[in-house]
Amino acid sequence: MARWRYLLQEAFIGLRRNLMMTFAVILSVTVSLTLLGASLLLSDQVDLATDDWVGRVEVSIFLCDGRVCPAITPEQQDELREELEAQEVVAEVFYESKQEAYERFTELFADQPSLVESIDPDILPASFRVRLENPNLFNVIADQFGAFPGVEEIVDQREVLNQFLRFTNVVRNAALVVAAIQLIAAGVLIANTIRVAAFARREQTSIMRLVGASNWYIRLPFVLEGVIAGLVGALVSWGLLYATVPRVAGNLAQDIELMPFIGVAQVLAIGPWLLIAGTGIAAVASVLALRRFLDV
Repeated sequence: MARWRYLLQEAFIGLRRNLMMTFAVILSVTVSLTLLGASLLLSDQVDLATDDWVGRVEVSIFLCDGRVCPAITPEQQDELREELEAQEVVAEVFYESKQEAYERFTELFADQPSLVESIDPDILPASFRVRLENPNLFNVIADQFGAFPGVEEIVDQREVLNQFLRFTNVVRNAALVVAAIQLIAAGVLIANTIRVAAFARREQTSIMRLVGASNWYIRLPFVLEGVIAGLVGALVSWGLLYATVPRVAGNLAQDIELMPFIGVAQVLAIGPWLLIAGTGIAAVASVLALRRFLDV
């Protein structure tokens, strides 16, 4: 116990001696781990939204109104609906009239009045909205009803969703790359700080070597310095994410009702990973920095 007390005491003394360097290390680790945590939370958000959206993905079967193809007759429309509802892959079918399509359009683009005014209610076609048991079975509907009388076009909403997911994946991967670069920079800074501390205390370590102290016992206070700095940086980054992400997500949830948002639970879940990353990169950088001081 006394030995560990001595090691921790030496570690904290070293941190106080190089206060500016210690602050720089903590700041660097904080920034890099905040970016890492943000990218992990973005990944959680994408997964959460994707699970929700996939369950609501619909196939839109637009009906002919006489402009592009002969207008669908009431008999053809009833037959089409009966055929759709008889399909095992179909979970739900509902009809959207021209007026309902226009009302939904005006709701979606309420913040663009010029666009709404330029659209004639009669331009938007009526359609059947079909929700599938498995969205991946879109081809079953497209192949069977693509040439059905009165059907103008069949559209799968997954393509719009996939475009959004590709964009978010690019953003997420970019954030991970930046976070990795920042972590490497933090590791280099930690290594330089430990080298400076080891050089400043070279006489003390030489004496410890002469009295029989092992290499690891000599190096451990320096490694603890790096680990403590990394741990503090990880805790600060976790605190920043905890203080900001749930609040931002809550505000977005009030404005955007079409998707679920992450909250406190997801922020708490990434905390251990940030602590592991912060202390891990600090420990590795410290050990590598002290290799040249093994034989003192």
